[in-house]
Amino acid sequence: MRRLLHSRTAVFVGVGVLAVAIAVPLILVSAFDSSKGESQISPTTTSATGTQGTTAEKARGAAATAALFKGIPQRLNQVGNPNAKVTMVEFADPQCPYCRQFALDALPAIVRDYVRTGKVKLVYFGIEIIGPNSEPGLRALYAAGLQGKLWNFSDLLYKSQGAENSGWITDALLRQIGNSIPGFDTQKMMADRQSSEVATALTASSHQASNARVSKTPTFFAGPTGGRLQQIPVTSLTPAAFRPTLDSLTK
Repeated sequence: MRRLLHSRTAVFVGVGVLAVAIAVPLILVSAFDSSKGESQISPTTTSATGTQGTTAEKARGAAATAALFKGIPQRLNQVGNPNAKVTMVEFADPQCPYCRQFALDALPAIVRDYVRTGKVKLVYFGIEIIGPNSEPGLRALYAAGLQGKLWNFSDLLYKSQGAENSGWITDALLRQIGNSIPGFDTQKMMADRQSSEVATALTASSHQASNARVSKTPTFFAGPTGGRLQQIPVTSLTPAAFRPTLDSLTK
């Protein structure tokens, strides 16, 4: 069976523990356990069509995304109770169609059953796997994180996803998404994309991926908050694929 994951050869050199704010200093590089090997995910086919639109229009699925994350604490690249018993990490690329499938098919149930209940917090590490069009998306995501809206922005970006490296991540689309998030300062996000905080976050995410031996998206880790995180051996991108690990950790 053909492997349906995006991959690349890891080229970043590990630099040890990173203690930068947006890279979640509570999650140490040494906490990852990659001994489980790479996940083998065979997702079902999901159509992904871009939505350029105008900045006056709401992004696709804006109301559902707002409802999904409403009232849940967000800080930088984390969402959920900061003191949650369990931490789950996602390494993702905004252009990855399988990351999109996770966001559409599994994430809502995980947020509802584990994050909103305070059991699990989610942490996002964005890495450029697919190509150069990924970087503008990652910069916008981390800039949104400076306003505590990274997960909202990521969800809407996936809902507007276009063909890989087709140039679909445009300034117009990023503004449209920003304007679709309640209480969000789109102009600030657009400016913050070139900030030192965002540059540091991109570098830190790449280092985290390298040190955790991540070469495919999406890749997930989970474990006790403050403890060792192990790769989740998921074989699909449905809620059922994550429940055994999360139920075991949260019981």
